[in-house]
Amino acid sequence: MVEKVAKALIIDDEDSIRDGCRQVLSRMGCVVDDTNDAARGLEMALGDSYDLILLDVRMPKINGLDVLKRLKVESAVSARIIIITGYGTIEMAVEAMRHGAVDFLAKPFSTAELRKAAAGALKTRDTQRSDDPIPELIGDSDCMRKLKDTIRRVAYTDSTVLITGESGTGKELVARAIQRLSDRRDATFVPVDCSSLVENLMESELFGHMKGAFSGATQSREGRFQMADGGTLFLDEISNVSLGTQAKLLRVIQEREVPRVGSSKADRVDVRLIAATNKDLRAQMTSGEFREDLFYRISVVPIEIQPLREHSSDIIPIARHYLDMYTKKHKGRGRRFSKEAERSLLSYTWPGNIREVKNTMERLSVLCDNETVGLSDILYYGQNADAKAPVADSHTGRMTLVDVEKEHIKRALSHFDFQIGKTAAFLGIDRKTLRTKMKNYHIDADG
Repeated sequence: MVEKVAKALIIDDEDSIRDGCRQVLSRMGCVVDDTNDAARGLEMALGDSYDLILLDVRMPKINGLDVLKRLKVESAVSARIIIITGYGTIEMAVEAMRHGAVDFLAKPFSTAELRKAAAGALKTRDTQRSDDPIPELIGDSDCMRKLKDTIRRVAYTDSTVLITGESGTGKELVARAIQRLSDRRDATFVPVDCSSLVENLMESELFGHMKGAFSGATQSREGRFQMADGGTLFLDEISNVSLGTQAKLLRVIQEREVPRVGSSKADRVDVRLIAATNKDLRAQMTSGEFREDLFYRISVVPIEIQPLREHSSDIIPIARHYLDMYTKKHKGRGRRFSKEAERSLLSYTWPGNIREVKNTMERLSVLCDNETVGLSDILYYGQNADAKAPVADSHTGRMTLVDVEKEHIKRALSHFDFQIGKTAAFLGIDRKTLRTKMKNYHIDADG
């Protein structure tokens, strides 16, 4: 229910839609105006102060998208606008979200769906604040400020979100920030790495299964959708979902019912879906690898995260944050960067993005012997012709990669008191590989 009287406007050329929406909004406590004429509706919206506008996309004479642009882009009215669309115009609804609509309803929609969308839109009017802190995201560049603003606007809706960006840009961090600022903040956040799901068990993992549904199903089990009921489900690397599962996923999103494998009944769930990918889903649609209808369902609100090289002013603040965090965790010595080290960090292109920064800072926290991190302390893994940065101190001369690796292993062994298991785990290699490298580099196991 709406806690205070809100004023709503319905712009739709179908009498039955207007009548039904008027009844629902009136029962919610809204004062409601309506019109079947888009031009008249635009005039009413510009001339009065509405809290909520329901706007049909396809109307005679003036397209609803043009009305939306006039209201939000040109006039910046404060009303929360919900788009009403037929199934065939889902792509247009996605475009509407980009121009300021807060949600959309696909015809035919139920009374419950309208009530939920309207209540959510009106709540954003009362609760959305531009100063909500987002500590998960570090940096103050223009693109980072824009990303944070988008998260704040999206969080207070229940719209499905598609987060895109290169590997390591922080897609799960963005998803968690949306969850934390939303009405579902106290509910479960369930992350799923779709690339790690075995294809023949993917449906069971997502939707659950009944006992005896397949060989090895010795007991019934909930899927990730059921686990996330009431909360948020984050499907990372959704491009890896098979076409067969994509079809079932589409039905789940449309009907909000989850069909367990081996069951004739579906579980009703209330889940906010956030998906992410580092692939080009439009290219995958063209090649037939990803369903077009599913793409438009999951990308109601698209959020693109820029790679770190596109907002290089954030590199040093991010690096300082993680150096401080890991220095405390590992009781390291490194506290600050020398000017040469900062220039090196800024000149490197960070192909692994923020994830690579974190890993580099963790290595520094363990291996740096001084409070000031120098150029020779920094080791970039996976360097190639497109991502070069100096790894040696200009005062001590050029070091080969072999020299760098040898020094890196020696420092790690020293930090972990020459415990082979802990050192190997930190370096990301097995014990046998570490011992082989120690032998090749003539590193004494006793220090």
